[in-house]
Amino acid sequence: MRDPSRGVYEDWGDVELIVLSWDEPDAFGVLFERHAEELLRYFARRTLDPEVAAELTAETFAQAFASRRRFRDRGLGGVGWLFGIARHQLARFFRTGAVDARARRRLGMPEREVSAEDYERIEELIDFAQVGRAIGQAFTLLSEEQREALTLRVIDGRSYREVAEALRCTEETARARVSRGLKRLARSLDMPLEAEPGR
Repeated sequence: MRDPSRGVYEDWGDVELIVLSWDEPDAFGVLFERHAEELLRYFARRTLDPEVAAELTAETFAQAFASRRRFRDRGLGGVGWLFGIARHQLARFFRTGAVDARARRRLGMPEREVSAEDYERIEELIDFAQVGRAIGQAFTLLSEEQREALTLRVIDGRSYREVAEALRCTEETARARVSRGLKRLARSLDMPLEAEPGR
């Protein structure tokens, strides 16, 4: 039997880690480190909203951790199981317009705000070139303020500081306009996105 110390968890497969985490919760952290960005990209490209993507990623892992003892490998592996939970979370978000935080509350996980640096890093995971091909048709649904903010941020690639200066508003307001615009586009665009693992 392998030494179940934190230092060698990285060598274990996803299914092994999930089962091991029943008695060794620290092992689940390796699963998070291994697949967090993949899930973050999945949510970011479907919601077009960094804050929502971060929240959905956190809730997916919280739900996975809380239900890890019920895990059964049905041929999809650990990543397929995670994406099954992710699809459920995403469907709930689009149905209710809010991120379900029950698993995080149950585990006592503190709320964590997305920093400006995290926000921009998550935006980089969104394939804006793909969004751009469909954005013209949906652009008319946005308010003028949202169109201006999205044009500056997404099309011109300006920083939020530059967007705020151009629109004569605060960076927080600029970020909110971009976020609201992307959220509305996400609901109206029917973009063919790459299939996620386990599907």
